[in-house]
Amino acid sequence: MGDIAIGASSKDDAAKAEPTKRSRILRYDQVYDIQKSQVRLIKSIKADIKKQSGRKAVLIVRRIIDEKGFHTKTEVDIKSSRVAQVMQEINSDVEDVSLKTKPPVVPLEIFYHNKLALQDTLDEARRVKPPDDDLVADLTETIKFAVEEYATTAANLVPLLDAGEITWELLWTIFPPNVLVYRYHRLVEQDQILKLRAIRQIKRPNKSRYWELSCRIVADDGVKFGQAYEPFLMEIEEFAGARKITDLRIFPLSYHTEAAEIREAALIRGRRFAGLRETRVMETSGPAMFEKRDSRWEPHAYKFNSHGRTIIDPAGFRSFNPNIEFMPDVHKGLSRDNLTEEELLICTPFAFGFCFSNKKWGAFAMSRLLDVKWNDQAFQDLVMDKPAKMLVHSMVKQHSSEDDAFDDIISGKGKGIIALFSGPPGSGKTLTAEAVAEITKRPLYSVSAGDLGIDPQIVDQKLSEILEQSHKWNAVLLLDEADVFLQQRHPQDVKRNALVSIFLRRLEYYQGILILTTNRITQCDTAFESRVHISIQYPDLDEPTRRQIWATFLRRLKETQQNAAVDISDDDVSRLAKIEVNGRQIKNICSGARIMAKEMDEALSMSHFNLVLSVINLGFRVEPLAT
Repeated sequence: MGDIAIGASSKDDAAKAEPTKRSRILRYDQVYDIQKSQVRLIKSIKADIKKQSGRKAVLIVRRIIDEKGFHTKTEVDIKSSRVAQVMQEINSDVEDVSLKTKPPVVPLEIFYHNKLALQDTLDEARRVKPPDDDLVADLTETIKFAVEEYATTAANLVPLLDAGEITWELLWTIFPPNVLVYRYHRLVEQDQILKLRAIRQIKRPNKSRYWELSCRIVADDGVKFGQAYEPFLMEIEEFAGARKITDLRIFPLSYHTEAAEIREAALIRGRRFAGLRETRVMETSGPAMFEKRDSRWEPHAYKFNSHGRTIIDPAGFRSFNPNIEFMPDVHKGLSRDNLTEEELLICTPFAFGFCFSNKKWGAFAMSRLLDVKWNDQAFQDLVMDKPAKMLVHSMVKQHSSEDDAFDDIISGKGKGIIALFSGPPGSGKTLTAEAVAEITKRPLYSVSAGDLGIDPQIVDQKLSEILEQSHKWNAVLLLDEADVFLQQRHPQDVKRNALVSIFLRRLEYYQGILILTTNRITQCDTAFESRVHISIQYPDLDEPTRRQIWATFLRRLKETQQNAAVDISDDDVSRLAKIEVNGRQIKNICSGARIMAKEMDEALSMSHFNLVLSVINLGFRVEPLAT
């Protein structure tokens, strides 16, 4: 079981019964002779090499002694071919046990974990007519060895397990190979079930010790779906005395008081995970996980808060984050449609993707990934010029249908839609982009010019990546505050000219929906005129327009208040419309009034709007409104 394996305690050694005179279990101490540079086998004090009835040894037990004279581990050579075959069948799916060498060599503790299976095989061999006497004799000797070897261990375990406790030295006894183990994944705040590969005792240079557990999972690594090794090795530090098994960071699932409920939730989660065949837009809220490097370039996973629309894309995650340590590598492919119950249970509890609100890649908990509820009303609620609204609607719907064969003379050019929305802040530019995303059922990928930087080389690289991602995800790309890329080129401003040229070149072949917003359009470069399909100027909001916006937000408040009373009359809306605010400010005022009403446990009324208006600074004088 690796460099450091589990050996019997010194107390067990002392407690072993003296071998019978005719024992077929041979014992040696294996030492390294420095002078001769070779390994030597020295007969153990309790060794008895006599044969029984002419039969050869069944097992040879070797205590490995290091150069300092310390016992490090114990290995067993299986000399009986019949026992070797039985052990091979019992441990056929145990990765760290191989019985194909001659003679087969196994760690000592495998006999502790195999006692019951060996006894079952012996019982079956005795029922066979005529019985295989040699097999019965060899198995009897092997089981006797296993029982005697761990007699003290078994006796010590009884009161501990009855109390649901375990000592650090005996931890290995409750972790047989392939046992299902449980842990709470603290970074994504999610239960997880894994399948144990191996447990090893490790000693650090400073003499401290810990158990290291390696596990198997079912994952999607962006290339294949199937069995993988859990990237993080889990550790249980040395502790004194006995400890509750359920207080350990990781422990066998069977010891959990809610094991049945955890299994059921894991099965549901596993089926959903296996169903994520392609990139998919979902909603999420809560902790997610990513990775950063320290000054020594050591990887450290960390938690961040995610919310909103998220694209699940393991292949994209791997492509844009090739050096992430916590992404597993699948070594055995599986069919998503034919997973066993156990494979469903050990499906990783998170999916890899990109959160649009954070603009961050990460691993998102499956329990918090929900199907998107698109707002079909969003576009109808837009308050804008009717012909412009119809044009935007028609063009994006036509683009989404993908049934228009019209293309540029050059293949690949002219297939996208580029819209330019200009106007003062809060006039509806971003809201229109959001409505376009909702009506086309696409995610909105919002990027500002500041995200791209000003260095031409970096801008080119980032813009290329963003356009590639947006097209792959079929997203509506919103480039906010795009003034720096739209301005007229000037012979004396080489750097800005480079930015504009890069932007123009990248737009030429973009095949998705791109919306550019700017607060001013007076100095737009003429080269953009032939590339922009829709150009809309948003004016300052007049009173009738503001009234429509107030009415829309108030209607939404009534719909989302879960039947709570909303006491706002048409006259109240008319009075609110007289305040010279933009659409974003109207939204913020409504949000503040709703929060105040909820906090005061009252029906939403004009008093709450007056309260909000009296304490916020909107840059203008607000006269108190009648209630």
